[in-house]
Amino acid sequence: MFISDESCLVGFPGFPGPGRTAWRMVERDSEELWYHVRFRVREGGRSRAKKCMPADSSVLAHLLSQRSPDHTIEEVQVVTAPHMNGSASDRMEKLVSLVMGYDQAGECVLLHKVASGAVYSSASDCLDAGSLTGIRTIYEDTKTAPSAVPEFAEN
Repeated sequence: MFISDESCLVGFPGFPGPGRTAWRMVERDSEELWYHVRFRVREGGRSRAKKCMPADSSVLAHLLSQRSPDHTIEEVQVVTAPHMNGSASDRMEKLVSLVMGYDQAGECVLLHKVASGAVYSSASDCLDAGSLTGIRTIYEDTKTAPSAVPEFAEN
């Protein structure tokens, strides 16, 4: 979840539009991953780029479900914490594939494959899609050949 202090609120009347609020800064009070999605929206004859930062896979899935000829996803990146990516820092990487499945205990597991070929799991002991049941693909980069992620094939 993203949070913010009220002192970061940008408060001009009517900006940035009905039902929306602008913030100069948001915080993350968690070591969980999040996503950075760049998409293009066509309204009338104009096209503009937008960026969203879904805080979890369910919000990402909802955003992805909004795709249409007038709402195209250009890129999805995942931001992982050090305990997940094995480094000393958070890391933002291009997401190639995101699958969800269930481990032997019935717990939901997310597997994130990034452009470098690394696979990050929401469960520290599960990096193999073959050990999961009920696998479903939440996201697959359409610019990447399907054969680039054969281990994420749906069962």
